[in-house]
Amino acid sequence: MVTTTQIKPALILQPFVSCYGLRTFNTGDSKMPRPMHAVQEYYLTFFLKDKFCDLSDDSGKPMGKLSNAVTTIFTQSQGCTYWKGDYALFHVQIKCNGLFAIFGIPQSILINAIVPLGDILGEDNRLLTEKFESSKDILEMGMHMNKYLIGKLLSRKQKSYAAAISFTSNIIFRNKGLVSIDKLAVKANMSFRNFERRFIEEVGMPPKLYARITRFYNALENKMLHPYKPWTAIVYENGYFDQAHFIKEVKAFSSKTPEELFKYTPPPEENFITKVEE
Repeated sequence: MVTTTQIKPALILQPFVSCYGLRTFNTGDSKMPRPMHAVQEYYLTFFLKDKFCDLSDDSGKPMGKLSNAVTTIFTQSQGCTYWKGDYALFHVQIKCNGLFAIFGIPQSILINAIVPLGDILGEDNRLLTEKFESSKDILEMGMHMNKYLIGKLLSRKQKSYAAAISFTSNIIFRNKGLVSIDKLAVKANMSFRNFERRFIEEVGMPPKLYARITRFYNALENKMLHPYKPWTAIVYENGYFDQAHFIKEVKAFSSKTPEELFKYTPPPEENFITKVEE
């Protein structure tokens, strides 16, 4: 059983951070696979109990162990993680231009990467982990994370167009990838070429690709929430031209067919999910 609790970050962080999450589960003697397909947000993950999971490539070849890490925006499959043990994971779910806004890291160099958290946070990785381990609940963890991220955000000089890119990327996210990029450029008060260039600088990819990944992720989430819904309905509801188009996108972003991918993605009835809003 997987228990997930989520809270919102401080208001000043919300343009760049979606939520904080605490996920707990114990696999016992079983090994639980989780494919690392394309995703549209960054995740800072702190391991608070068992400290590692295993990582393999798409062929099943072992690639080592994963611990505290930043998993970046993926545009294609990065293999699969395998979980065996008793886990408590604190996640910071960061929006597509949030890492650039908060830490000033050019996001184009982080696409399709899994980076040890210490490489980003330095000694703060250990100090924050210790604070989370000693916290009584996710609300206290959120207070520590708010203080840390607000300090980082306020120490940076924001570029004039950062707010526009954050605003338009959130439109893509809220509309599940079904947007007109030309209209987004107008909303950002930029020419199409300038908007695309700024988006690539802040997010690390063109807005059209980000919208495609967002649509793929939401289609997968739709199937997870409604496991008995036929794929034809998923295709229609998420704006794909036809089933062949959808299968092509799934293979591009996960290296699997829809049926193969869903075998590794159990429906939420197997989990107990709690959401808490601040």
